[in-house]
Amino acid sequence: MTSTKPPEPTPALLGLVLAGGRSTRMGVDKSTIDYHGKPQFEYLHDLLSPYCDDVFVSVNAEQANQWAVGRFKLIEDQASVAGPLVGILTAFQQQSAHHAWLAVVCDLPLLSEQSIRKLVENRNPDKMATVFWDSDHRFPDPSICIWEPAAYPAILRAIEAGAPFPRTILMTNDIELVEIDNVRELINANTPDDRAVIRQHLQTGKHPS
Repeated sequence: MTSTKPPEPTPALLGLVLAGGRSTRMGVDKSTIDYHGKPQFEYLHDLLSPYCDDVFVSVNAEQANQWAVGRFKLIEDQASVAGPLVGILTAFQQQSAHHAWLAVVCDLPLLSEQSIRKLVENRNPDKMATVFWDSDHRFPDPSICIWEPAAYPAILRAIEAGAPFPRTILMTNDIELVEIDNVRELINANTPDDRAVIRQHLQTGKHPS
C-alpha cells in the first residue's frame, strides 16, 4: 500500500499596512490623514484585523520613533531596497518568511471591508499571490495583495535582476487575479486635491472620477 503525503497546510495570514512612504506630493503623512474618524493607517489596520492572525504597520524610522508607544505592532523598514517593496521585503525578513502577508498601501481611503473579504475568500495559496485586477482590467494592482511565502524568493530574484517593482513581479509570476466589485476603491489619494475629492465623496456620496 502506498502512502499519500498529506497536503501542506495553508500558511497563516498576517496583515501589513504599508505606511512608510514619503508622501511627498500630499505634503503631509498620508497614513495619518483622517477620512473615517481615525488616522488612515488605523482604519486599514482595523479593516484587516478580522481576516488576519495578526496585523502589523510598516513604518519608516521617523514614524517608528513617533509611534513607539501604542497598540500597533510596528515593523520598521530596514530592507536594502528603496521603493514600494521595502515594507513587504522587511516583513518577510524581520517578522516571518513562512506566513502569507496581506499587504495594503495606506492611500486607499475608499477601500472597504467587503473587498478585503472578497480577496481573502478568493485566495489561492498555491499561487505566488492573490491580487485584484486594476481599474482598467489590464494588469494586477499591487495596492492590496496577498503575498504567499513563495513571493519572498521571487522578490529577492527581482531585486537581484534590477527590477524591484511589485507589479512587474506579479506580472511575471503565477498569480490569482480577482475582480474587485467597485473599482473606485482602488483610487489612490496622493495629493491635496485627491484628498478633497475623496472627502467630498465620503460626505456627499458624489463619486470621484
